[in-house]
Parts: sequence; C-alpha cells; structure tokens
Amino acid sequence: MANDKDFVVNGPVAVGKDTKVTVGSISAGAVDLSTGNYFTDSPSGDYTYTFANPGDVQSFQIQATGASEAVAETFSTTLYEGQGGSTTTITNNIDLLGDGGLVWIKARNAAESHGLFDTERGVTKLLSSNNTNAETTNSGTLTDFYSNGFKVDGNGIVGSSTDPYVSWTFKKQTKFFDVVTWSGNGTSGRTVSHNLASVPGMIVVKNLTTGGSGFSDWRVWHRSESGKTATLNTTAAFSTTDAASKFGNGSSVVQPTSTEFTVAADYDVNRSGETYVAYLFAHDTASDGLIQCGSYTGNGSTTGPEINLGWQPQWLLIKGTTAGNDWNLLDNKRGTINKHLYANDAAIEYDTDAIEATATGFKLVQSYGAWNASGQTYIYMAIRSAAAPAITWPTNIEWTGGSTPSTPAEGETDVYTFTTDDGGTTYTGIQSIDNAS
Repeated sequence: MANDKDFVVNGPVAVGKDTKVTVGSISAGAVDLSTGNYFTDSPSGDYTYTFANPGDVQSFQIQATGASEAVAETFSTTLYEGQGGSTTTITNNIDLLGDGGLVWIKARNAAESHGLFDTERGVTKLLSSNNTNAETTNSGTLTDFYSNGFKVDGNGIVGSSTDPYVSWTFKKQTKFFDVVTWSGNGTSGRTVSHNLASVPGMIVVKNLTTGGSGFSDWRVWHRSESGKTATLNTTAAFSTTDAASKFGNGSSVVQPTSTEFTVAADYDVNRSGETYVAYLFAHDTASDGLIQCGSYTGNGSTTGPEINLGWQPQWLLIKGTTAGNDWNLLDNKRGTINKHLYANDAAIEYDTDAIEATATGFKLVQSYGAWNASGQTYIYMAIRSAAAPAITWPTNIEWTGGSTPSTPAEGETDVYTFTTDDGGTTYTGIQSIDNAS
C-alpha cells in the first residue's frame, strides 16, 4: 500500500486455522470458496457477489478495489489551467493513442473559439464549432495524443497562462462515438461507413478544405429531428429546407444505419475536391449504455419536464429545435451541471439554474426559453455519470455492527473478512480494512 494513505483496520484479518493464504477464483462477483481463502476483485457499477462451495467451517477475505465504470474509460471532462508559453499534459485515462477519439476544448472565462481535435486528422489540426473556418494547422494547440490523455501548448484556444479551461474527451468505441473522414466525390446518395455498431443518435459533419457560410457550416443530423438538419455553428432552427441535400440523395433524407450514413453532393458534406470529417454519437438505451440522444417538450413552468435516462448524466448538450436557440453545453465538473457554454459561440461560461441532474436523468426547473419554453421542442445528447460501485452482498451475511459497510470508491481498496461455521447457511462479515490503497 502507498505510504501516504491512511487506512483503518476494523477487525481481525486472519483467514483460517493457519496463516497460509491461497488466492482463489472469482469471476463477475461469483466467489468459488473451494478454490482458496483470499480473493481479489475490482467491482464496478451495479455489482453482486455470490458465494459457492463453502466448507463446513471456513474463513476467507475479499480484497475489493473500486474500478472505474466503462464510461470513465470512454469519456472525460477535465478542468485545467493554461500555462502560456509552456505545455500542459492532461491525464484523463482515455487511450487516444491506441483507440482514437475527439478532444473538445474551451476557455471558460475568455472569449476564445472552441478547439476540436481528433485522432483521424492528427495533432495540431484545429477546427472550431463556433465558426465556419476550414481546418488549420496550429503548432500552439494540441500537440500530442497519449494512451492516457493528451498535451496542449500555449495558444489561447487551449492554454493561455492562468486561464481556466474545460476539455471533453470522447473515445472511439462501439455504441458510443466514432470519427470518420472522406474525400468528397460530388455524388448525391453517397454512403459513408462507420464503426458505431449501432444506429447513430447524432451526426455532425464539417468541411475541412473550404471555409465560409454556405460552404463549411457544421451540419447536424439528430434522431429526434430525423427529417431535418441544423448547423452547430449558428442558432438556426432545425429545418427540412435543405436536409435532403445534406443527409440524403438530393430529394429525400436517408436515415443512417448501424454501419453507414448517407450524404448528398452539397459543399457542406460531399463536394468533389473537398475533404470532410464526421463525428458520430450513439444512442444506447441498454441498462449499461453510456449515451442517449432524445428530445423533450417544454412547458414554460418552474416544474418542468423530467427526462428519464435510467441514470444520472455528467454531460449534456441541449438545443431548442423550433426557434433560434444556442447549443448549450453542460457538465458536472464545472458545478452541479449548472454552468453552460455555447457550442456555436466563443462566449465565456455562464451560470444557469434551469436544470437539475437526478439519479435517473435530468429535470427542468425554470421557464427560460433556451431550456423550457412552453410548447418548444428541445433535442439533447446525454452522457452517463461515472459512479462508485454499488455492491449487493448475499443476504445471509450478518455484518458486525449490524449494518452493511461502505463500498470502495473508485481506485480505493477495501478488505472484507467472512466466516461461516454452518457450511454457508450464514456468514459473519466485517470490513476489516478500509482504504488500504
């Protein structure tokens, strides 16, 4: 254990009639007591232990280290302070070097443009969601992708001295996020392959070669407005007007599938001689899903709609679809999901009291037009919160002190000691070491 950690021994740690320790077999919480008397495990999420094949009289221990849920290895919100002329390494445990992905950065108290960098285009290749500029190469921006994060230099978009920044990192992973690039061929109805292994919930396409409105808007398709398109760089409403010339065959919108999406021949998406990037976000309603894309209708009340995701979100993107509202970006690292930035604007961070996260989703608690105007439709993208494991123990454990002990936090190691003298009909249990990490 580390020398700078305090831990508490709550009771005896003997594991049997002698001091010999035999490491046993454990799989997905199933403890096979015939294989040993000491079991090491890393529970995450909702986790259930079961005990099998006990001896008539047996003592054993479980060393449990709280593991990060899948989302913590897939998405990260990281706050950092710029260093000006020096570089800053951001460690967020996302493997960008091996798996690939997207890093989205925004200065919080300075009106700097957004900085979007992905592993398909490479380091120093800058895009900004708040403008229509073509891709530029800027050596003062993001300079390295690592197996556990990334590095930025001192450009104002990513690292001015002492300025606070937020970075959102999306790892390429099935049923979560993908990045694809292609060269335009001017053919309507062209299909572009992707690796989400699920139907996208939202797609964002950007022209890398040519800048300017009408040539290089950030084109958005969302599953809740599937016959329309919008622009991430403006407040314009979702519209059917040119949807078929963006995400279709020129005459109608073609819905994406679990393996491909369709673009027409427009400058924004597939003009010959131009290059493009698309960011694809999944929609996964499975109990262990990490991301959902949906919509709600505002009621103009301080008792607004409550959106049920089945889990608490750590990150939200919200936009009104039938009026010109901003693309609001929120996360739980800059407060209790109540500070927002605009994807379409370089403006500084603002506070809002319009939204509250719940254990199963989020709810609207103000009547502001940007979030909850009566009759207004809003689309959202939500990413699941990473939580400490929630352990369910066998019901036949009698815990010393009468109450079930706490579970280990992410990265924390606890040791639990159990004894049975009736062949596993009942067990006596105690958290013998708390925070041995």
